[in-house]
Amino acid sequence: MDKMNKFLLRNNMISINARPSYWDSGHTKEKYMHRLSARVRGEEITEYIGGKFNAKDRDKDDTCIFVKPRNLTNIKDGDYVDLLDDTGLIPLLKMRPKIKIIAMSDVHFEHLKQELNNEIILIPHHHINFEREKRTRNKSLVGGMIGSPSKMVYEIVDKIKEALAGVEIEFTICFNSRTKQEMISYYKSIDFLVNWYLDIYKRDAFSRHPAKIINAASFGIPTLAQPILGYREVEGFYIPIETVDDIVREAIKLKDVNYYNKWSSKITKEAEKYHISNVTKLYQNLCKTT
Repeated sequence: MDKMNKFLLRNNMISINARPSYWDSGHTKEKYMHRLSARVRGEEITEYIGGKFNAKDRDKDDTCIFVKPRNLTNIKDGDYVDLLDDTGLIPLLKMRPKIKIIAMSDVHFEHLKQELNNEIILIPHHHINFEREKRTRNKSLVGGMIGSPSKMVYEIVDKIKEALAGVEIEFTICFNSRTKQEMISYYKSIDFLVNWYLDIYKRDAFSRHPAKIINAASFGIPTLAQPILGYREVEGFYIPIETVDDIVREAIKLKDVNYYNKWSSKITKEAEKYHISNVTKLYQNLCKTT
């Protein structure tokens, strides 16, 4: 952290509260990380800027942020709620207009503006590539998918894997990474990412966000994704697909090195605005003045 950041935070400490992430099977037999937002929007931010995470006591000058809280019981007027995808808190927040809200995407921000009279601040997810690591394209393309395991997900994975094998493209999955470094290693092992929503009725939900697309882009990895409302802010920076046949067609195009490199260069530049050094400036702007 540079001297200016330390000066800004000396008397105006960011304090973030979140239920910790944990490793469990949930509704499946296969274990995966739950409440990943606590790590991303809580631990990683406070560690980077030198703030507090789940502190037992709050100082009067702390700028307090609560990530997806169960309720508003311990939240004071003037505190921030990082709402994320928890729509159940919206009715409660309507009764507490002095609580401030953090939105996670452009679409999320606009929806909350229509629903609430509270002050709303947009802070997008930062990407995972803090060190701005570079990667080289594999000689033979490798595609990948990141997500949570379920029987339905594995069914679509099998279809994609079989279809891509027919054009000599490998396809892998990452549903059980425990650490940030494991996730980074996985991104560095693939040449393109596939984002797929099984439930088409959820594709227009305002609570979706393009974090996976941005994570991949930070390594120069193109994403093939079904267009959804929550991806609007990265429109033009991912490759739209609707079917498995579309995935095969677009993946074949990425075999062309020049075509691939153009995509890689374009999205890497766009991802820079989501680097943690830039996103944390938005958190610092929340600090109370002294």
